[in-house]
Order: sequence, then C-alpha cells, then structure tokens
Amino acid sequence: MPGTVSDDAKLRKQVARGVAWSGASQAIIAIADLVSQVLVLALWVPASDYGVAGVVLGLYTVFDYAVDLGVAPALIQRDDHTPEKVSTVFWFNLIMSGVLCLILAGLGPLLAMAHGHRVIGWLLFAYSGKLLLQNGFSIPMALLKKELRFAEVAKIRLVAHLAESVARIVFASMGWTIWCFTLAILTRAAVAALMAFWFHPFVPKLVFRPREVSDYVKFGARSTGSQLLYQLYVNMDYQVVSLFFGSAATGIYRMAYEVILEPVRTITNVMTDVAFPAFARMRHEPKKLHDQLIRFTRLNLVAVLPFLVVIALVGPEIMTLLFSGKEHPPEQLQLAGEIARILSFVGVLRALGYLGPPLLDGIGRPDLTLRYMITATLIVPTGFVLFAWLLGPVMGVHSVALAWTVFYPIAFGVLAYQVVKTTALPVGAYLRASAGIAACALIAGVVGLGTRVLVDGLGTGARFGIVAGVTVVVMLTLLVTWQGFTPRSLKASLAGDPPA
Repeated sequence: MPGTVSDDAKLRKQVARGVAWSGASQAIIAIADLVSQVLVLALWVPASDYGVAGVVLGLYTVFDYAVDLGVAPALIQRDDHTPEKVSTVFWFNLIMSGVLCLILAGLGPLLAMAHGHRVIGWLLFAYSGKLLLQNGFSIPMALLKKELRFAEVAKIRLVAHLAESVARIVFASMGWTIWCFTLAILTRAAVAALMAFWFHPFVPKLVFRPREVSDYVKFGARSTGSQLLYQLYVNMDYQVVSLFFGSAATGIYRMAYEVILEPVRTITNVMTDVAFPAFARMRHEPKKLHDQLIRFTRLNLVAVLPFLVVIALVGPEIMTLLFSGKEHPPEQLQLAGEIARILSFVGVLRALGYLGPPLLDGIGRPDLTLRYMITATLIVPTGFVLFAWLLGPVMGVHSVALAWTVFYPIAFGVLAYQVVKTTALPVGAYLRASAGIAACALIAGVVGLGTRVLVDGLGTGARFGIVAGVTVVVMLTLLVTWQGFTPRSLKASLAGDPPA
C-alpha cells in the first residue's frame, strides 16, 4: 500500500542520507584503494606476480556470493523475519561456508595446474578463511541495510577498506608480492566482523528451522544465482587473458581494468548500495520507482562520464604517471593505457547496468535478473574467447578489451528491455532526463580531443594536466549552465525533488 506523505518524506530523507554517507565513504575508499594499488604496483609487485594474483582475485567475489545463496539479502527484501529465522539464516550460511571451503580445497590444485602456478591453489585455500569470517558480518550488515541505517554501514565499510589498503602496502613491502592482495582482504573481513558486531550485536539462537526460511532460500537462490553468474562473466576475461597471453599480460590487463571498470563500480556503488532497499520500499508505487531510477541514473552519469572521457583521451598518460617504477617498463604502461582507453567506451553502460538488478530484485523479480545474467554469461565470455582466438594473434590482449565493447552492449540491451517491460518505465522521459548529460560529455570530449592535438608535443605530465583540466572544466561548466547541476540542485535531487 502507498505510504502517507510523512512516510514518503521520511523515506526520501533516509535515501538522501544513505547516498550522502555512501558517497563520502566510497570516495575515501576509492582514493585509499587507488593509492595503495599504485604504491604496491609501482614499487614492489611486477606485472607477472600481479597477473598470477589476478587469476584468483576475480573469483573471490564469486565465492562470497556462493556462501549464503542470497539468504541474507532476502532479509532486506522481506518483512517477516523473526529472531528464529535470522538465527537459522546464520547457521545456514555457516554450513554453506564450510562446504565451500572443502570445495576450494579440491578446486585450488586444479586451477593451479591449468595456469601453471602452484601458489594459486594455496591462495584459494587461504581465502576460505575469509569465507568463514564473513559470517561475522553478513547478518548484522543485512539488518542495518534493512533498517536503512546507511551511516553505520558506511562507517563499517570505510574502516574495513582502509585497513585493507594499509595491509596491502605492509605485506607488499615485506616481499609478499603475490600474497599481499589476499592477506589484505582477510584483514578487511576481520575488521568488518568486529565493527558490524559493535554497531548491531548479533548472537544467534541455537535453533535451525530450514522450513521457516524456505521462501528466503527461494528468493536468495535466484538472486545469488544472478550474482554468481555476474561475477563469473565479468571476471572470465582474466582467465582468458591468462590462458591465451600469459601471466604478465594478465597483470597489465588487470592494471588497466582496475583503473577503469573498478572505479566505475566503486562510484556506482554509491547508488546501488542504497538502490536495493529503496526500490524494495517503493515496489508498490510505480511513479516513485520511475522517479527514483531517473534520479539515480542522472547522478551516476554525472559521476562517471567526466572520469571516462578523461580516460579515453589520456589513458596512456594516466598509466605512465601512476605506475612508473622499476617494476613496469614504458611499453607495458603504454599497453595498459591503450587497454584502459578501449574499456572506457563500455564504462558508461556498465555504470547504468548496475542499477537494473537492484531494481528488479527490489520489486520482487529476481527471476528477471537471473535471465539477464544467464544471457550475459553466455554472450560476454564467449566474446572473450572468440576475439582472443581470432584477433589475438594480431591484436594481442587488446582483443579481449575490444570484446567488452562489442558483446556487453548486447547483454545491456536485454537488461534494459526487462526493466522497461516490467516496470512500464516511460522511456521518453528517461531518455530526456539523460540525453543532456550525455551531450555535455560528448562536447567536452570533442574539446578535449582538440586540446590533445594541440599539446601533443608536450611532456606526459603537462599533456595529461592540460587535456584533463580543459575537458573537466568544459563538462562541469556545461552541467552547471545547461543542465542546472549546482550543489543546491544536487541536494534537492538527493532529497527527492523532481530532477533538474
């Protein structure tokens, strides 16, 4: 049933506060993560070691989602949980994590044999410890999100990720060049578990009633099935690059990916962290659902487009400035910059694609999210293999990056169709709300390209500074004067007023 006016105002304020807290924390996390990544890669970790670590780093999130089969997120979407149900969810998750640890003990040696690096098996075995630690914060974090206590969620993530960044630097400086990434993740999990218990103490009851959470399992199985497929298809490129081009190429490719698509994910997490519980609250009110999706879309575009345009213009310069050091010769950094450039063209669709699944899950249609993920998992990895096989001998690792730009738009089209059809989204209004921001980025890109031609003979730092500066200034000026994106209008948009 639709809520009262006071309830609606309260929800808008909670969403706005959630976006603000999530945005602030994610900005700090992104900066800390970038600084630590740059330091360890420039000073201690060669591309070959990073490539070996990258084979498993991309799989870790797959295992995270497999642990609870989405039962914990079901606590957010549903309103019928009791202490007994929550306790049953905890014990269910604990059993699942134990089973997965045994699976990893057998999978590790097989994956190590496929890639020719024994340490891969030990990395997977070590990560099983994180899966056990995860039980310490999964339920408290889900309950905090359910209660829309985004400030506490942001604080937990902020401190835990800062601990991870520091640990990554410490372990790398000690010579643990392959292990530093996994050990840092274990550190983050331990800190998150302690903080989650502090903000939302949870001691499970000694009850296990699986029949009472069967609906949670049904919802969660579809939701987690989608997440598992998503993590598989977005990380399959590392496996393909490693098998076709070797560990050094994987390290270079991952450097480029971390500079482009990981920041896009971090930026859009500001919205998606809040989107699922917000959409779940609005699932019976289509007009509010549409308005909120448009607001999230506009904010996502404003956040990621300046970043992506700059990468497309001066990607090689960025990689050279960030990672120049004894471990990476200039030709490696040039290659990474070129890959980053290619990936920037798919970044905007990736940013918008992050909003579809939480919307479909929030309105109670995880089955549609699952259909989209099945389609993407069939199309995108097939593209990686096909392009690496056919174009790899000529283009090298560029071929896998190019596959992203060709095959992901097909999957995105399926997602867009699901959202429009299911929610009766007014496509015209949605496109009108987004077109002006896209046009600002296009104009800024053209001006930036012209500037790059003029300053092509300058040094790397000067070239980057001038091109990036001109591009960002032009785009921000257009956003303010044409689209009306001022601090005041941004605050109003977050608060739930009609978009500018």
